[in-house]
Amino acid sequence: MNDRRMLHPTYILFGVLSVIKGFLPLIVIMLLRKPDWSNLSWYWYAGIGGFILLMALIAFLQWRKFGFWLEEDRIIIRSGLFFRQEKTIYYTRIHSVNIEQPLIQRILGVVQLKIETPGGNNKADGILETLSKDEANRIKQLLRSYSETGAVQATNAVDRDIANAGLEGGGQDDSVFASATGEHQPVPSATLSSMSNEGTTGPSVGMAASIGNRQEEAGPSVTLDAGKLFQAAATSLNFGLAIAFIAGLYSFADDFLNLIFPEHFFEQVVEDSVNQMSNAFFIAGLAVFVILFAWVLSILLYILKYSGFTMRREGKQLSLTYGLLEKKSILFDPKNVQAVIVNESWLRQIWGYGEVKLQVVSSDKQEQLMLHPFLKVSEVQALIDQFVPGLKLPEPSELAPSPRKALIYYIRIPLLVAIVLAGACIAYFGAPGAWAFVLIPLVLWWRISCHKAAGLLLQDDQLTLRRRTLQRITYYVRRQRIVTMSVKRSNAQRRKGISAISVHVLGSPFSYKVPGMDQEDVHPVWSWYSRSGKAL
Repeated sequence: MNDRRMLHPTYILFGVLSVIKGFLPLIVIMLLRKPDWSNLSWYWYAGIGGFILLMALIAFLQWRKFGFWLEEDRIIIRSGLFFRQEKTIYYTRIHSVNIEQPLIQRILGVVQLKIETPGGNNKADGILETLSKDEANRIKQLLRSYSETGAVQATNAVDRDIANAGLEGGGQDDSVFASATGEHQPVPSATLSSMSNEGTTGPSVGMAASIGNRQEEAGPSVTLDAGKLFQAAATSLNFGLAIAFIAGLYSFADDFLNLIFPEHFFEQVVEDSVNQMSNAFFIAGLAVFVILFAWVLSILLYILKYSGFTMRREGKQLSLTYGLLEKKSILFDPKNVQAVIVNESWLRQIWGYGEVKLQVVSSDKQEQLMLHPFLKVSEVQALIDQFVPGLKLPEPSELAPSPRKALIYYIRIPLLVAIVLAGACIAYFGAPGAWAFVLIPLVLWWRISCHKAAGLLLQDDQLTLRRRTLQRITYYVRRQRIVTMSVKRSNAQRRKGISAISVHVLGSPFSYKVPGMDQEDVHPVWSWYSRSGKAL
């Protein structure tokens, strides 16, 4: 086993700040209420100080107990203060390596490294919370080298670098590398020492340092300037980010508003304004304000998330970097891409733009990797050919559409809900509630557009599915990436020859589903995947 390596000493502060972060909403509420600190007894201060010291002591002991070893074919991670845990991750099983810099790590000037494998749970299989940027990059390059060329070629690269540098070893070390013949070759200890980081590295990290210094052929890259980033943010219509942010503020919104606005502001201004306008005008104005506020907030959050976006090829792998407050750097193999997804919002579709995402295996199964946030749909094929070749993007006109007889299944339930809501608004608000009937044509227009967007195509061992929720979403997946396929229909749909088809790929908790398709279009797809030839 190689030398034991430890996390950066800032892990002690990281442990303390992580605990404080959990109490942050409570702390903010207390500060907004402007407590009188002079009335607190001394034992309150002593208790708070003692609690922080206790957290620091626990973090220190956890840091001392944590260790990881970089061996020839695996990384071993040992952790735990009261219950010891050991993880062994073979390099050949690593799916992607992510270097992230959340807010706490950014404050401390360190990064965290996450190691993902196909069998990962909700968390990454290996997490090194506090590493220096240089060390994290060296480990990342080491894992990349094994993924691309294996340990033998990486070792040969180290030997060449050592010979070129004219380094000479002063003795033999017990650490060894595996040669192509299965024999072991000793590595000079002086050489390993000269390549070490903070005096604790083993031969594997020395190899990573040498690999990181190699001159590589520049591959294609994609960046996003400020103008394109703002256009992407303004047209994304991703209100989910804004809603999540607003929900986080809701618990102490009253205290926050009281801090900003004068006392009795809402009683004197808002209520007087409401009394001077009709209920219908007030409801419409409030709806417009909420939508505009959510839109502006979504723009801001989008820019914070994708600022500095860069996608580039590093050898045979892809490197993705983005984030302003919380930086992320993800290294993955394009061979592990399960599906390509093109999203087109209403605004982007008008101008012919969309965003391209990749479905890969990750511990965060809700997240899809962004290949490009804002790109003309006509240029997507060229982007795919550069980074994830092997997929053919057909023209929208080539897809088999949903038949007219399926339109009723798109409309009936949403239309019924709109009618019930309109009736409830009339019952509660009276005559002004009749404005809720505007929902009915809006729902009809939305569901008709969903019906028109639906389509599928089977071509060259590749399945293309397209549907619309609020955005038009097109999925491109090859047969070998599909884990399960299902076809569903009710008895009434069976008689009309209508089915819903869905596929599930590795790394996604959701199925890619297109409802209301013609049975004659679905059956060839089912036969292609099941290879049974049986009728549905």
